[in-house]
Amino acid sequence: MIDKSNYLGVLENFPKQCREALALPKGGVISGEITSIVVCGMGGSAIGGDLLKTYLSSTNIPVFVNRDYSIPNFVDNYTLVFVVSYSGNTEETISAYKEAVEKKANVVAITSGGKLAGLCKKVIKIPSGLQPRAAIGYLFFPMLGLLHNSGIVNVTNNELNETLVTLKDTETFKNKAQELIKKIRGKTPIIYASNQLEPVAYRLRTQINENAKLPALHHVFPEQNHNEINAFANMSRNDFVVLMIRDEHYNERIKKRMDICRDIMERNVDVVEIHTKGNFLLARIFYAIYLVDFISYYLAIDNRVDPTPVGVIEQLKQELRR
Repeated sequence: MIDKSNYLGVLENFPKQCREALALPKGGVISGEITSIVVCGMGGSAIGGDLLKTYLSSTNIPVFVNRDYSIPNFVDNYTLVFVVSYSGNTEETISAYKEAVEKKANVVAITSGGKLAGLCKKVIKIPSGLQPRAAIGYLFFPMLGLLHNSGIVNVTNNELNETLVTLKDTETFKNKAQELIKKIRGKTPIIYASNQLEPVAYRLRTQINENAKLPALHHVFPEQNHNEINAFANMSRNDFVVLMIRDEHYNERIKKRMDICRDIMERNVDVVEIHTKGNFLLARIFYAIYLVDFISYYLAIDNRVDPTPVGVIEQLKQELRR
């Protein structure tokens, strides 16, 4: 048996996780004026911040995702700081939390426990027992719910309902992912999206890293057109495959660039397109997230690797504790 910890079961439970996560911030509000948002986290605990930044990109509130020990200099008492650590013991996030408190920011922790739960006055407690990267619903939706409760952002029932309905058909996601990995196996994936949906591309890259224990690369349009596109002149179809995340709501110039680049890339490598589904941005984001998570899972199984353990990361943490 390859999947010894039943990572597949965790993935199949993801729609339920998202429904449960929506209820976690019930009654919680942020008081005072908020002019900026900072999300502090690392690894799987930080990806929710990337998604929040994308979701709020059409608002006038800037979102900064902080993956470091220190926080940005602009943080002040008008900044809402989410400190997100699934375990509650991430040393970089705890360090950032302490700086945020010193700067008198409005701080909220999202964690399953650990040191952070004991330090922070405002805590949204989430269920324990998962790998952080598998808890993205618990790590994202409490932030969104708290912002909605506080009148900082308006999340409609239509958005939420479409998102939950989109995630419901788990078997379709599984079948689609298994078809896609036939085109990926044995090659290094290069993942592309628009700048807006970079979190999805980054998610796929890091999920392949952690679940399948394989290398992957990612970049964004239009920036890719100003550098990386040149590298395809010397790429081999046997070594690389392009995964292009497409969305009907991309800027028309982005769509045209992707079409042109697909033709250029296909001279030397295969290009696999992954299309988002949904009317609302929230639904399209989570459709793509759920699909790419299954892709990384089936790549792990295909590579005969248990997707759950992250032994090298644990080894690194042990060395840091010495």
